[in-house]
Amino acid sequence: LDEEAEIVGGKDFSHATHDLIEAIDRGEFPEWKLCIQTMDPKTEGDYDFDPLDVTKTWPEEMFPWTEVGRMVLNKNVDNQFLENEQIAFSPAVVVPGIYYSDDKLLQTRLFSYTDTQRYRLGANYLQLPINAPKNPHRNAHYDGALNTMARNSEINYYPSRIDKARPVPELPRVTGGMVGGERVKMTIDKENNFAQAGARWRSFDEQRKERFVKRVADALNAPRVTVEAKSIWLSNWSQADKDLGRRLAQRVVMNKM
Repeated sequence: LDEEAEIVGGKDFSHATHDLIEAIDRGEFPEWKLCIQTMDPKTEGDYDFDPLDVTKTWPEEMFPWTEVGRMVLNKNVDNQFLENEQIAFSPAVVVPGIYYSDDKLLQTRLFSYTDTQRYRLGANYLQLPINAPKNPHRNAHYDGALNTMARNSEINYYPSRIDKARPVPELPRVTGGMVGGERVKMTIDKENNFAQAGARWRSFDEQRKERFVKRVADALNAPRVTVEAKSIWLSNWSQADKDLGRRLAQRVVMNKM
């Protein structure tokens, strides 16, 4: 596989992008099942790892995948700048029925992503066709830099006797309630750094294990890697799985530089 990757990547380092574009042009649309994992927030503290730790995955045997739809890529962009460069993604933009977990990384990005888009594209970035709602909408946003939505007859305040517009009814939200406390930098209670790594290694077939050991050993045997760094990495891998650590130790050269 490594040799094949070198040949393919050597001929065209953008081979995956070209393959995707050409397949869509041929009408061979790539398609994926869209699945989610769910957890009752009340059980968050019942596991031997922190479910909101971004270095962890949710084991499928504990949190089975639930299929909710499918994702199909069926059209290439006509204008790279208008339809790709100006896309403004943000996890803060959600549809009714979906709300935010207490994941610290997510909570910071709820602000930073939208703030970045305003800086990058302007205050009215949600009026750009690629970001705007497909259906008619009213949000009382007026003017500002690069405003493109003419609203000559609307009233931009509420309540109003002239404009009988009413807000959309509030929908139920799933939330854990208010959280308070001191913000500090500290080690989390349930690090459990090695269990999932070991489980993933033991799930590999023998050929995949061999490829993994070879690649890690080759990286650790690079001239710039010190004996101290090698020892640390071998200790980490051994804590994940003793067999993995043993196989790596047999291939990593520990001679001092």
